Amino acid sequence: MLAVFNIKCSGDKDPLPEVAELVSFKVNEYKTNLSVQGVTVTTYYCRKYDFEFGACTEVVMFASCITDNNGICKSRFPEDNFHRITIEKAGYWTKYMREISNEFIIQPEAWVDINFITNKEYPVTSYFFIAVIGENGDYMNFVPEATTSNQILTLYGNEVNKIEWVLYETYNSTSEILNSGNFELNPEKFENLNYTLNY
Repeated sequence: MLAVFNIKCSGDKDPLPEVAELVSFKVNEYKTNLSVQGVTVTTYYCRKYDFEFGACTEVVMFASCITDNNGICKSRFPEDNFHRITIEKAGYWTKYMREISNEFIIQPEAWVDINFITNKEYPVTSYFFIAVIGENGDYMNFVPEATTSNQILTLYGNEVNKIEWVLYETYNSTSEILNSGNFELNPEKFENLNYTLNY
């Protein structure tokens, strides 16, 4: 059974919060559900909280553990003022959680080397806005057209990635659109792809 604890940061308290029970964390890979070894699971707590602005102003690491061959590690978390958990490993997208759970899913990375080719002349001020959209996340890249020949983008492995690009006259999404398009890539985890973008 999956147990979930939702513990809120509650203000200025002792800088060393009470320690709660030992929790066993299991980390699996997205889509394949394989156990992931060598993942660092780090717990943070809120030492100082600004009630006026409703935000934590000082976040401090509380405890950390690394998953074993079965994707499991055990660590403690603060009983009060819990802030977040960070799940990270090279080659995987870092995950930030605001709830303590017994099981986490992380997504592997993949990469694409985009070769930009054009026969047109564009203003030196023009910029590409490139969105990478995965099944559970997305992010934006900003690339100046005048200096562009190749660009490596990080993708979401084991899933379909939709790439949407717009070439604006300036580094401003309200400026004139000079060109645009989209395409899809479906990389395996850790795969390096190549793609030619004609614009």
